[in-house]
Amino acid sequence: MLIKKPKVAASAYPLQMDDEKVETLESLLAPFQQKETIPTDIISSMLRASFPHHILAHAYSAQHQIIKMTIHDLIQGNYITNWEYNRPPDRERCEDIAKYIVASKKPVDTMMYVCLNHKKQKYDMIDGIHRYTALSILFEQSKHVDLITNEYGDLSQLMNSMILLNVRMNATEGEKTDLFLSLNKSNPVSELYLRNPEKEKQECIEEAVKDWHKKYKSHFSSTNKPNRPNINRDRFMDILSEVYDRLKMTQETMGKLGETMRRVNQMISQNPPKQASAEMQKKCKETGCWLFLYSEDALMNLLVKN
Repeated sequence: MLIKKPKVAASAYPLQMDDEKVETLESLLAPFQQKETIPTDIISSMLRASFPHHILAHAYSAQHQIIKMTIHDLIQGNYITNWEYNRPPDRERCEDIAKYIVASKKPVDTMMYVCLNHKKQKYDMIDGIHRYTALSILFEQSKHVDLITNEYGDLSQLMNSMILLNVRMNATEGEKTDLFLSLNKSNPVSELYLRNPEKEKQECIEEAVKDWHKKYKSHFSSTNKPNRPNINRDRFMDILSEVYDRLKMTQETMGKLGETMRRVNQMISQNPPKQASAEMQKKCKETGCWLFLYSEDALMNLLVKN
């Protein structure tokens, strides 16, 4: 009598062969850095590389899916970033949310909304950044084996609980904005907040230049190429614009620009460049402004490095 072998269900996550190339999100997206979209045939591989143990909960289309995974798997890959037009997370509020999650002892019954940003090789968090940051705080605490130093106690059960992620691919900035506004349509208008990074940058630089111009007006010249230790206002704005970008400043950190300028100014006063003549240094001593003893490129590098 022929005995049939029982069928064994195929694993949703097949074992990796030793000689099989492991694909990462970065390697999958690398060929498309200069493209506006990614092909749909890499989406499943891309999600698997980002969240290896995720389960498909629902597919609206190949480019819009709801997946579920453990909180541990969501956080550990570090593939989530805040959408650039979204409000930066308030650390104090996030800590309060983290405390509430632990104290309530309830499942994290929520859904977070992300859109792939294939050029950054990250997922922009459109809605849920405070909840995500709160869970990230708890994830970091869960690494502490010593529960005495971990103020939240044993978090293993929480880290292994499931959470939903609403994922969109190839979404334009306009579509991301529409999604943000749609998700927040029930909130008071005053709570809706779309950042404008370029406007923030412009305001920061203009304020810094205005402050420096007010204090050291005699060092600013209307000529296109003024002699040191003077500078053209527009050239000074160009320098600070480059410094702002290279230091990746934001509205929350832009105060550091003024601090850096004051610190570098003090440093130069104590050690002026050798090419600075006695007449140049005399003016700087009288006014207290030493920044413009350096060339534009040299000053830019000083501000970035200090």
